[in-house]
Amino acid sequence: MSEQDYEKGHHHPRPLSPSALRAKAIEALLIEKGLLASDVIDRIVETYEKDVGPLNGAKVVARAWYDPAYKSGCSRMGRRQ
Repeated sequence: MSEQDYEKGHHHPRPLSPSALRAKAIEALLIEKGLLASDVIDRIVETYEKDVGPLNGAKVVARAWYDPAYKSGCSRMGRRQ
């Protein structure tokens, strides 16, 4: 069991999904073949987690809930064609 599992209080970590297993295998192969370094992969993952992923959508929705002008602007942008 990893340190992260202990830190999160998981005594029996969940098995990885088939997609996660596949991603780990591809990552290991890319590193083994020297095509990518692990720090490059870490930066790519971080970019998607922080800048591209669903968190941005959640921020937009949250702001639209409390800022009527922002919500109106989002609605107008969504109707542009």
